[in-house]
Amino acid sequence: MINKVSLKKIQMFSDLDEKDLEKFLHIVFEKTYKKGEVIFHSDDEGSSLFILKSGMVKISIFDKKGREDILKIVHPYDCFGEMSLLDGQHRSATVTAMEDSTTLIIQRGDFINLIKEHPDVALDILAMLSRRLRKTDEKIASLRFSDAYGKVARVLLDFSAESGVKKNNGIVFDLNISRETMANLAGISRETATRILKEFQSNGCIKINRRKITILDESVLKREAF
Repeated sequence: MINKVSLKKIQMFSDLDEKDLEKFLHIVFEKTYKKGEVIFHSDDEGSSLFILKSGMVKISIFDKKGREDILKIVHPYDCFGEMSLLDGQHRSATVTAMEDSTTLIIQRGDFINLIKEHPDVALDILAMLSRRLRKTDEKIASLRFSDAYGKVARVLLDFSAESGVKKNNGIVFDLNISRETMANLAGISRETATRILKEFQSNGCIKINRRKITILDESVLKREAF
């Protein structure tokens, strides 16, 4: 169920007052996708903005042979599909639900009316796009210049920034993706990714408990990643 509390957690809506939030309850609608279901394909017509309410989705591109390159993992209350919404062009990537996921959807016309009434929302979108471009630049640099240790460190730091919780013993987060997916994000083989995770753990840098990871020494990962 969509409510004002849910909308308030989304950065672009965080500064709206109760009256304006009430308006958006009438133009935002929910849609649920099953694990493995494609939300939209690359080159589809783009006419809506998606906000992930629950679950997890991946943004991917594919080469002519069907090989996948995962660009980003999207976590709850993050947006996707905003590029086509702003420029009116076709979708630039494919988005797939990695687990059962619920999205909030805003149609383009309603969104345009939103930014006309609330220019600060447009600034939030531009800031989000800027952060994503910066992340893309960092990933390109990592793929070109970092060794395998740096690439794995980068993925761990990204997940930590997205969903990590600071506790007494370190930063804890769920790495709820397969080793194969993690390797894809890092641009290395699954075997190499698994080996490096074990090395990071044996060196006291991280602690692995099934899919829960605790970063014990963030400075080591940062040195490897940058």
